[in-house]
Amino acid sequence: MKASRLSQKLHKWLGLLVGLQLLIWTLSGLYMVVIDIDIIHGDHLVVEPSNQLDLIDWPSLPPTLFETLAKANPEAQSISLNLLRSQLMYHVDNPNKTTLYDAKSGLTVADLTVEEAHQQAQQYYAGDAEISSATLIEANPPSEIGSRALPLWRIDFDDIWGSSLYISPQTGELVSKRHTLWRVFDFAWMLHIMDYDERENVNNGILRITSSLALLLVFSGVWYLYFRLNLGRIWRRKAQ
Repeated sequence: MKASRLSQKLHKWLGLLVGLQLLIWTLSGLYMVVIDIDIIHGDHLVVEPSNQLDLIDWPSLPPTLFETLAKANPEAQSISLNLLRSQLMYHVDNPNKTTLYDAKSGLTVADLTVEEAHQQAQQYYAGDAEISSATLIEANPPSEIGSRALPLWRIDFDDIWGSSLYISPQTGELVSKRHTLWRVFDFAWMLHIMDYDERENVNNGILRITSSLALLLVFSGVWYLYFRLNLGRIWRRKAQ
């Protein structure tokens, strides 16, 4: 088989083999660069709750509660005083669990109820849409929250963004925020890096093989173009 014929066939079959993925790379890459990354992160969806430290009646706090909690939790990795859920709490982080104590009474603070989860989410939410649903996720979390620890409250809002805020049922803090454009971005990222499981591995075997074939497609195209333009004959004429 002549070299020109071989280059044509090689280029054609490589194009059939990786052409669809090349289109996917182009479209997914275009989406990821066109949409502003701050919008993808969902920064426009939330606001920081107002600081209420000035409203705390500091003298009313028991002065010995910290020492009492330290003695009751000898294996604690940290004990900190934080403003959580609009009240001061001692955050005691043990190796196997985290416990919150009311900074005034010293009593254990229960996890958020669904009504309290609604209130916490609305404090973070920057829009004015109504809450459409609230779900306490304790197992089988959606892939969009990654490896974040459970349980988590998922609060969905009825807005054009398809917004979801993930709230810690213990601390009431905002753990993550997701919306439709982020979910499309995540899907595009999966297609772009060809990791269809965890969507994180940019050095997987499928991507490396397909990238190598795409590079061969380019080289075969240059080779085929060489014959189509008769560059060899032109160069030989110039050499004479």
